[in-house]
Amino acid sequence: MQVQATGIPWYREQDYERLVALFNDGSKLPATFSQWQAKAQGLHDHLTSKGSVVVKAYIDPDTFPEWCRTHGHEMDAQARMAFGNECAYKAITGKP
Repeated sequence: MQVQATGIPWYREQDYERLVALFNDGSKLPATFSQWQAKAQGLHDHLTSKGSVVVKAYIDPDTFPEWCRTHGHEMDAQARMAFGNECAYKAITGKP
């Protein structure tokens, strides 16, 4: 049986403003952490209600820029999704 998981980029409240400023497309994110959290939690709840395994992929403003450089990504939505997918893969496989 194959297990699939979805990784959702996730932020801590204390990091939100800093991350928005770091992201190339930060202006596209909700203005406040509370607004972002409501949308993200809604997506999380929707996916889990459909039976999906969902992994919250916490993005750290201190380490994410280097992760992007190492993986050849700009700091944008595509990078955040790639990071989320990597975290989901690691969570279901147990690989580092």
